[in-house]
Amino acid sequence: MKYKLPLVLGVIGACLVSCERNDSKTQAAAPEASPAELRRVTETGRAASKALMESLGGQLKGALQNGGPVAAIEVCQKAAMPLTEGAGAAFEGVRLRRTTSKPRNPANAPDELDQAVLENLAQTSPMPEEWIEWQGEVARYYKPLIIQEVCLTCHGDLKSFSPELASALKERYPNDQATGYALGDFRGVIRVEILRQ
Repeated sequence: MKYKLPLVLGVIGACLVSCERNDSKTQAAAPEASPAELRRVTETGRAASKALMESLGGQLKGALQNGGPVAAIEVCQKAAMPLTEGAGAAFEGVRLRRTTSKPRNPANAPDELDQAVLENLAQTSPMPEEWIEWQGEVARYYKPLIIQEVCLTCHGDLKSFSPELASALKERYPNDQATGYALGDFRGVIRVEILRQ
């Protein structure tokens, strides 16, 4: 069963972006979850997704400032997965993952439920700032990611990329699908899996 709630998180830099605040007040009861469990899942999902955005966003922002887009691509390739896992390990009973319908790294491709959530989010206007799916012993909290100006450096129009950046992307991600975005586009989600109590 789907569950939507609005929330506000601050904007972070680089290719990981925070969601823009919207006025969606859509709420639905989740009969599988008590109010206390819903609150725990929501708070944990918010905290874990924020921790990942700050950690990975900080790394990407530093790489962009110090070495440019090619350095940021290297951070994505070498550090993004370990940072994602590390951010999840900081919370008991939590696993973090980033996923999208247009992955750069094939390891970030969505599973069946992720794809359904991605499609639902893309078709819902205004887009909710969070989405929860209940699956037996696990709750999945989803935090949508929206393209910001800085993200276009590596995810925008290929024609605007420097030859060095285009070459680095082709070398590191030969099956890259994560370009062609415009400001404000829906990029994907952070998925926070939380063991239910």
